[in-house]
Amino acid sequence: MKNKISLSSHNIKKNILLFFLIFLFITLFSETIYYDDFETETNWILEGEFQIDSPQGLGGEHGNSDPQNAYEGEKILGVDLTGLGSFLGDYETDLGDREYYAISPAIDCSQFVGVELSFQNWLGVEQPLYDHAYLDISSDNGASWIEIWTNSMTITDNSWSEVTYDISNIADLQNEIKLRFSIGSTDESWQYCGWNIDNLELSGTQVGFGAIQGTVVDSQTSEPISNAQIMSQFGLSFSDINGEFILTDIPEGNRSIAITALGYLDYFQDDIQVTVNDTSYVFCEMEENPENLPEPNNLSAEIFSDNNVHLTWEEPEESEFYLIAYNIIRNNVIIQSVLDEEYDDLDLVNGTYNYFVTAVYTTGSSLPSNNVEIVISVSCSDELNLENSSLSLNCYPNPFNPETTISFKISSRVLGQNPTRDFKDTKIEIYNIKGQKVKTFSNLQINKFLNQQIIWNGTDNQNKQVASGIYYVILKSGKLLENKKVLLM
Repeated sequence: MKNKISLSSHNIKKNILLFFLIFLFITLFSETIYYDDFETETNWILEGEFQIDSPQGLGGEHGNSDPQNAYEGEKILGVDLTGLGSFLGDYETDLGDREYYAISPAIDCSQFVGVELSFQNWLGVEQPLYDHAYLDISSDNGASWIEIWTNSMTITDNSWSEVTYDISNIADLQNEIKLRFSIGSTDESWQYCGWNIDNLELSGTQVGFGAIQGTVVDSQTSEPISNAQIMSQFGLSFSDINGEFILTDIPEGNRSIAITALGYLDYFQDDIQVTVNDTSYVFCEMEENPENLPEPNNLSAEIFSDNNVHLTWEEPEESEFYLIAYNIIRNNVIIQSVLDEEYDDLDLVNGTYNYFVTAVYTTGSSLPSNNVEIVISVSCSDELNLENSSLSLNCYPNPFNPETTISFKISSRVLGQNPTRDFKDTKIEIYNIKGQKVKTFSNLQINKFLNQQIIWNGTDNQNKQVASGIYYVILKSGKLLENKKVLLM
């Protein structure tokens, strides 16, 4: 019994020592990425009653008032610090979702991991049945936002306290991080003092970068495979005619890649050790897909009405497999599935478009048809409405396991000029690498000013878990389309 007690005590001591060493490592090597004490102008975007000023202890119709003083120095970031609106020192009634907001300048975290956010906080807000406070983060310069905190109860702070958030899954190695503090929606009564923030800091551990270089070949013939897509968490590349590729700016450490190529089984390679200022070489042998199926023939394309493309093709050679549809691929992304041997791609903006078509059978997707290239060039005035209405789509984390948050938004600067623009029937479709649709989120309602979010937990339309691999997340709204690739590990 003594030995057992002694061994348990020894293990406890080892665990305490290990925890201390990890804490010491993080403390010693963590660096400040961004710091703002709000004493000088630092280009925050302020909307509603958000201010950067000296607090005056105002507000507190309910809960507590604003602080009398900054945590340090003279100024802070807060809601109605100087007495604005109908409720001096407090936020107003009947606010819309996130109507008051303060957005930070873009913060470059591209050389840091383990990123944390900390700040001194003094907050007053009623419970979320009535009022809301939010803290959101963006990794794409504000194009989309991820909620990392909101109030779950009434909060009535009466002193400064430090809060810390681990934002590494969003901010690590990203170069356009933005923070957003907001108030709203609120009801018609019981107003509180809102956000008061001081000494805001982002910190993390700086890392070095290397590269992954490799060759992709057929496992049986050793012939190079061109146009294979090589994907890592930190970027993607395509193999050239010699099967060669390179991924640059890969953080040091143990990394993984996934490779897809039409006609081949997916390829994964783990345990690629990347070192600083060095290149790690990998040799990737891909196996042919034993279910290669007959592809469509003689794809052709023609432009009509300036910025529309009419595609036609011939059905595949007869086979024992049952043909169910065709996938239209534009610039390596599936844009539509159709039943007939033709398709009209409408309202294109200026640019170069490469098309091919695959046949979808009950057992999978075929090799591609021939490629066709189309160049659209219309006048600036004709293109204005299309350029000024767009979708944004992001998925975090990516790669993911077991779920990823799909964040989407529409932006339109010319709705008044173009009232016929149709944003109904918005949906998100998820395809596997064979071009088979595995999941549909339909009847989505898009707010033209704010981001919406849905969670994909890696299941199909029958709620069965899908296999590991690359998937295409495609957002469609009216005639607009946006896509992202995600990797389920």
